[in-house]
Amino acid sequence: MQYYRATVATTSEFADTLSVLLIEQGSEGVEVADYEEVKRVLDTHSWDYADGSLYRESDGVAYVSGFYAQDHDFAALHERLNELRGMRDLPVGSLELHLEKIDSADYENEWKKYYAPIELSRVVVVPAWQKYAGDKIPVYIDPGMAFGTGSHETTKLCLRFLEQADVAGKACADIGCGSGILGAAALKLGASSCYMSDIDPQAVDAAKRNLAANGVLDKADVCVGSVPQNGQTFAVAVANITADVLILLEHAIASVLQEDGTLIVSGIIHSRADEVLAAYEKDFCLVQRQTDGEWQGMLFRKKAAAQ
Repeated sequence: MQYYRATVATTSEFADTLSVLLIEQGSEGVEVADYEEVKRVLDTHSWDYADGSLYRESDGVAYVSGFYAQDHDFAALHERLNELRGMRDLPVGSLELHLEKIDSADYENEWKKYYAPIELSRVVVVPAWQKYAGDKIPVYIDPGMAFGTGSHETTKLCLRFLEQADVAGKACADIGCGSGILGAAALKLGASSCYMSDIDPQAVDAAKRNLAANGVLDKADVCVGSVPQNGQTFAVAVANITADVLILLEHAIASVLQEDGTLIVSGIIHSRADEVLAAYEKDFCLVQRQTDGEWQGMLFRKKAAAQ
C-alpha cells in the first residue's frame, strides 16, 4: 500500500496550527521540520556538545508534513490553504503544498532505524526486528505505540535495580507495565512468575506481544488494572509510574509485598523525590537511590511488621 506525504511550507509561528489543520484533514500523523525552533533551543540552553549542522542558517520556513492514504482527496486541503493565504494578518507563510507518493513500508518502518540495542550490566534491550549474538540476557521489545523501549532514563534505572535484585525463583509484579519491558526482564533474569498490569488496554496488548516474543508469556499474568486485590503477594515489585501515582499507591503496594520484599520505583523527577521518599518510609527502608538525567529511581526493602 502507498501513502501520500503532503508537505506544506509555513512559518515557525504557524506550524502548530497547520499541524492541527492537517490532522483535521485526515492525516494519520504530522512531521515538523523547523530549524528556527532548533536554534531557539540551542540559544536558551547550555550544551556540552551540539553538532555544528544544527546551527545552519535557515530561510525562516518551517515544513509541516501530513500522511494520507493513496486515495485521499486533497480538494478540501487545497481550499483551506487558499483561504488561509488570503488572511494577510496571519503569519502563514507561502503555504506551498508538495505531494509525494511513498511506500507504506517505508513510512511505517522509518522510525525503526533510530532504535539500537541498549546494553546494561547483565541485560541488553534489543529491538524485536534485530538479532543479538552477545553474552548478555536479551530482552526483545517492539515499542509499538511507544509504551516503552528501554531508552528512557526511568526505565534504565529500573532495569539496573532489577539486575541487582535477587529475582531468581521469585514471584514479581510490574505495576504500570507499559510495553512489558520490566516484567519481561524480571522473567528472563529468572523470576518464577510476574503479575503485570496497566490501566491502558493497548499497553496490556503490547506487553503480551513482547512477552511472547521473549518466550515468557506463559509465566506472566497480564491484565488491565493496578495493584491486585485478590490476596496475591510478591517478593519483588517494580513500579515505573509518576510521583503522584506512586504516592497514591503506597499503601496498596505495601499490602502486596512480602515482608523483607524488594520494591523498585522510578518515574520521579528530582523535585518530587523527597515526597515519594517520605510517603514510603512508613513501610519501607531505602536501600539505594540513583539518578539519571532529570529522573530518580529508588530501591526499597519492606520493613518487618510491627509486633
